[in-house]
Amino acid sequence: MKFIITAAIALAAASPASANLLVNGNFETGTYAGWTANVAGGSNGNLLIEAYDGVAPFSSLAYANNAAGGNYFSISDQGGPGAYSLTQSFTLAATTKVIISFDMFANNWSGVNINNGRLANAGANQNAVVDLLSGAAGAFTTNPLDIVATLYGPGSDPIFGTNPWSSYTSTLTLGAGTYQIRFAEADNQLFFQQGVDNVSVAAVPEPASWLMLIAGFGLTGAAMRRRHASPPQRHRLTLSANRGRSLAAVPFFCA
Repeated sequence: MKFIITAAIALAAASPASANLLVNGNFETGTYAGWTANVAGGSNGNLLIEAYDGVAPFSSLAYANNAAGGNYFSISDQGGPGAYSLTQSFTLAATTKVIISFDMFANNWSGVNINNGRLANAGANQNAVVDLLSGAAGAFTTNPLDIVATLYGPGSDPIFGTNPWSSYTSTLTLGAGTYQIRFAEADNQLFFQQGVDNVSVAAVPEPASWLMLIAGFGLTGAAMRRRHASPPQRHRLTLSANRGRSLAAVPFFCA
């Protein structure tokens, strides 16, 4: 029984979160299936699914490969000013603790971060952001009532030009409802690439769930011990001959 309980605790420790609530978080379909790729009007670029080759598709600027990536990732790239927003929704049936993780780079070739919202036609703007929005929020919203949590930025990675991939993790407790995770960048100073891969939103099982699991393992183990510890029972059987004579009682054992 001790072994069973220890195994259950080890299982709980090794399984901190459930399956990904997002679809195609690693972009290995080679498409934006499950995602919405939003490009602001007047933008001179796009959001694209890129096969890792180290060269951005429009600007031909270099980016780093991701050792933890598969075959594909999402990238924003351009030949002029623009604004881009990549979103996906997920729904929680009850208050839930979630772990949000992703890999990303934010290559800012201008060398300056300017936060002036999510569009490129409303003044100088050069930044990236990752945030969690309410389910009904617009793709380029800056309304504080729409933003549940900010996970990165607004800003960019520290190296001027090509940055390595970085992994990010946040743990949040969210109420029941629908949410959107958003990866967005706006640029009108110089080139800007935002690379995204391995995006996950996973629910963390509540401690009570693990206690119930461990208790279930314990009860099963106790039942197995009682079964194996029970001694065989002695039965006595009297056999009679065909002529009606009684034979000596012959004892036998039943497990």
